[in-house]
Amino acid sequence: MDTLRILLTAFLALTMTLSARADCVKGNCTDGEGDYEWIDGTRYNGQWKDDRQHGSGVMTWPNGDTYNGQWNEGLRHGRGVYVKKNGFSYEGDWKKGKPDGRGVMKWPNGDTYTGGFKNGVRHGNGTYRTKGGKSMAGKWENDRFAGF
Repeated sequence: MDTLRILLTAFLALTMTLSARADCVKGNCTDGEGDYEWIDGTRYNGQWKDDRQHGSGVMTWPNGDTYNGQWNEGLRHGRGVYVKKNGFSYEGDWKKGKPDGRGVMKWPNGDTYTGGFKNGVRHGNGTYRTKGGKSMAGKWENDRFAGF
């Protein structure tokens, strides 16, 4: 019986410690402006509506990746900048959590793409430039160059 009581007490203490970290640490994270930290260390500082990121805000992941921009119902939506620790970045329009509209994507090797995106991939008119200066400008369909 004592062993069960000790295990139960340890479990409850651990559960309370973990849940205390996954919470609003400052402000109003329901309908307002606040800072929220998840159990894995991901942090969001910004505007909230109905318990979701909504409006302007910054999300920072434990690995160093960041997103700074607009949110709608908990998803990246509107204008924003996503930067990965490895040097990859996307700056532009977002829709339902994915690049969608006009934007600039940069890879760690120095290559860039400026143009249209749809559902997270290159789509529409755009220009791909390599670090070495070569470029392809024209129409893109579903992340593939479709011609001039």
